[in-house]
Amino acid sequence: MSTAANLFLAGDAEAAALGAALSNEAACAVVCAQLSADDFFGDSHRRIFDPITRRHAAGGAVDQVTIGSEFPAGETRDMVHGLPAACPSVVNAGEYTARVREAARLRRWKRHIQEALRLLGEANGDGPGRILAEIAKISADVPAPDADTAAVIDWPAFWSRDHSEEEWVYPNVLARGRGHAIYAGHKQGKSLLALFMAASMATGAAPIVVSYLDYEMTTADLFDRLADMGYGPDSDLSRLSYALLPSFGPLDTPEGGDALSRHLDAVQALWPEHHLVVIVDTIGRALAGEENSADTFRNFYTYTGIRLKRRGATWVRLDHAGKDADRGQRGSSGKGDDVDVIWHLKQTENGVTLQRHRTRMSWVPERVTFKLSESPLTYLPLTEDWPAGTGEVANILDRLEVPLDAPRRVASTALRGIDEGRRHDLVTAAMRFRRERKRGEA
Repeated sequence: MSTAANLFLAGDAEAAALGAALSNEAACAVVCAQLSADDFFGDSHRRIFDPITRRHAAGGAVDQVTIGSEFPAGETRDMVHGLPAACPSVVNAGEYTARVREAARLRRWKRHIQEALRLLGEANGDGPGRILAEIAKISADVPAPDADTAAVIDWPAFWSRDHSEEEWVYPNVLARGRGHAIYAGHKQGKSLLALFMAASMATGAAPIVVSYLDYEMTTADLFDRLADMGYGPDSDLSRLSYALLPSFGPLDTPEGGDALSRHLDAVQALWPEHHLVVIVDTIGRALAGEENSADTFRNFYTYTGIRLKRRGATWVRLDHAGKDADRGQRGSSGKGDDVDVIWHLKQTENGVTLQRHRTRMSWVPERVTFKLSESPLTYLPLTEDWPAGTGEVANILDRLEVPLDAPRRVASTALRGIDEGRRHDLVTAAMRFRRERKRGEA
């Protein structure tokens, strides 16, 4: 590719990065964290970047109106107003900044090499030393090795830690620094619970930053759910980095793993002293391979999962249940090999319950139950709850005047007689529910 073509592509990436910064607060944070003015080739781009970083650092509004007002009417101001159109998708801000950085690095290398060749041609007495200095500048501009490779154990710290100690980022559900899978049948509420936990952690007192990768919802869905939870314009959700319909590339490929890693670098750059939690909603939409193939999830672990573990991040992937939900997640049995905790989520009469399907730690509870309350929408821990549909079946049995002390077999026969047959466990729960309700009324 020609130099002119390279510069053209770099200019596109610069415009896209600036357009993303003007269109979205989270994208602006990524652009400001990863770029400097020297990374921009275009003079107008450098001039626009300066007020963006200045206003962002001061906590001011960053958009095409506020930044455009920094310039007199003319070419640069007109360009500011055209930048959002140059940004195909704000969720790709990390990709745009990576391209800008790479183009800037190539330009610097070219300048150093040209200067070294010029000095070589002059053959002055101090030429060799100055040539070596230029070569050293090139070496200094080579990217540092990926920090994920720093995996050597510090033995004193290793033995001083109590590895059996319970440590949660969300009580009894998300273990610090561990991988989790939460799976459920259709419309059971796994995404709603995940969003509630994410927002709670991001607004809580503990130093936690959450990166939520949402492959399913729309902005309207997100607005409704957060509003139901009591969040609004005055809520500080700055520690919730929410990527809606991200296009990092499939997370079971090198490109997708690299793109997510750069995105998380930017998130952690903004919150360097905070523990990182990553939620993938829903994993099937984030992969290129077949769900029934174990290779798909081995690749996910190779390119994404192991990087999250090396970061020390807590991570969660949401998934769908198979035909028999009690037997596990949909697709390959290899899905559970890379996570430390697998939860099976089920709706209950008043909320949801998380049944432990598999764990590597002895201290993870067998079951965690939450009551779902309204106004605002909140998940409250419960000791126990009834299976979903218990109240409905109990009311039907009341109408049928089935005696409270009747055996379950009698109740099941009565229900089948009016084409209202139910599972044995639900009928048993409904009979017990009726007896406890009667005692409460006495």
